[in-house]
Amino acid sequence: MQREQVTRAYGILAIAWAGLVVLQVFFAGLGIFGAASFDTHIGFGNALHALTAILLILAIVGPRTRRDIGMAAGLVVLVTVQISLVSARDSAPGLAALHPVLALAAMGLAVHMGVHALRETRARSASAPAARA
Repeated sequence: MQREQVTRAYGILAIAWAGLVVLQVFFAGLGIFGAASFDTHIGFGNALHALTAILLILAIVGPRTRRDIGMAAGLVVLVTVQISLVSARDSAPGLAALHPVLALAAMGLAVHMGVHALRETRARSASAPAARA
């Protein structure tokens, strides 16, 4: 896979990840309102966390810029902290209440990552034919 394709995959996955956060909020709602247990929310959250590691790998292989790698690493750290806050619900509920707030921040970061990467790939694709001419 060429670097350009990896960058495009990175951008698409970042935006898809942000979209999946919306589904994750729905799963939380199911647990909160008793329609289902929190098991789906927990399991899906773990899958989203694993996807952040894949995004980091794609950022290293694809765009390779300090900015993209930093944003992807930041997303991994942000989601790791966000998930760990749940364990504070009994001892520090005010701190645990940051769990959904950090989810929104992670969603925004993922959208920014994806838009940035896709914009860069479009700009390079648009300038490539001109450079060959």
